[in-house]
Amino acid sequence: MRILIANLIAKIARMTSRLAKRGGGTTLPGLLAEKIAPNIITKLANQLPQGIILITGTNGKTTTARMLAAVLEANNLKVIYNSSGSNLSRGIASCLSQNSNLLGTKINGDIGIFEVDEATMPEITKKVTPKIILVTNLFRDQLDRYGELNKTASIIGSAIKRVPESIVFLNADDPLVASLKKYNKNVRYFGINDHIETKSNGAIDSKNCLECDHELRYEHRYFGHLGTYECPKCGAKKPKLDYGLSNLRLSVEKSIANYGFSDHKILLEIQLPGLYNLYNALAACAIASEMRIKDTTIQDSIKKVTAAFGRMESVEVGTKKLFLLLVKNPTGFTQVIETLSYDNKPKSLFLLLNDKFADGTDISWIWDAELELLNKLADRVVVSGIRAEDLLLRLKYADFDLGNVMIEKNVEQALDLAFANIQEGETLYVMPTYTAMLELRKILYNRSLVKGLVE
Repeated sequence: MRILIANLIAKIARMTSRLAKRGGGTTLPGLLAEKIAPNIITKLANQLPQGIILITGTNGKTTTARMLAAVLEANNLKVIYNSSGSNLSRGIASCLSQNSNLLGTKINGDIGIFEVDEATMPEITKKVTPKIILVTNLFRDQLDRYGELNKTASIIGSAIKRVPESIVFLNADDPLVASLKKYNKNVRYFGINDHIETKSNGAIDSKNCLECDHELRYEHRYFGHLGTYECPKCGAKKPKLDYGLSNLRLSVEKSIANYGFSDHKILLEIQLPGLYNLYNALAACAIASEMRIKDTTIQDSIKKVTAAFGRMESVEVGTKKLFLLLVKNPTGFTQVIETLSYDNKPKSLFLLLNDKFADGTDISWIWDAELELLNKLADRVVVSGIRAEDLLLRLKYADFDLGNVMIEKNVEQALDLAFANIQEGETLYVMPTYTAMLELRKILYNRSLVKGLVE
């Protein structure tokens, strides 16, 4: 009876939220449902015949889930997943309730893919036993919520220790993620086997050996602290890959690489730029290969995947284009800048910095993002958001020419200024934090000339 009431309330809350345009109904329904029936996630998740896949880590959760869902759907599986990125317990409860019948006795899906906030992982693994867990990477992110990386790693570690029967996919290129094997021995490693090197000298979050605390030596550093590493003192090194990428070809429009496992390789092409998006594709492909999905299905479906909500999302605004690139931590911000510099063409940028809870109230992370790289990338910049002045100060200390920078805290007015910087047919590159992205999308949605954007 509790499940029935919880489901009824959740469905009414979702409908009401959407009709009132107070959100997509991805959070409140689950919050209410869990208050009425605290076991609703367990009850509904256990009905999925192919089980559940959990995706956690700092960056890449939403895009990886989107890619994996595309592959599984191409393999004729009905996938349910929290596609909007609502990754706390309430978001997962909302998603499950939305896809179940009123009684909670039948769910409209074969398999569940849920991205999960790092700090929420222990709570979720108490409620479900996932078929697979994926850990994408670990970077410093929202220090006011998570603290330092070792704490985040231990939180995830405690979660995967609770489910020893789950298969755990770990990013071998991230020494902190690779070290999580001590919590669960049923591990598969994925990573890159290439000679690429980052342009960035900063944003190295975890540079010491997890075994002896000696500084790691990198043969190749891909970005941040990800790369091919070894400890010169104790000999600890990057694990052998089960699934890997090689021969990477990167551009501002797309990414290509050879994807390999066991004794064969296939060509992988994605319509998203950035090395980090190749990591997302690799993780999705690795899980799909583990599930014995055909190479051709993987190739074809991955190639068709478009950008997730605000992540490399292209929007037409009249005769001009806008490219949304969510930034939320030093490594992610640096990688976005580095990705846009692949073609060496000057670009007009619109930077937005907020410090609300969902963004992280501590915005000191912008000083660790390598904004010095903007000197070779941007010719005109507009800054906005609650902490616009902090962005302006950061650009000053990055030796950027402030004569080419405009500041406007009102986001809608700042958008008009930024669009005035580009001509018809040109693209404005927008780098917002999370809540700034939501505000900007709402503004764009309400403008009649916008094409290709859903609220």
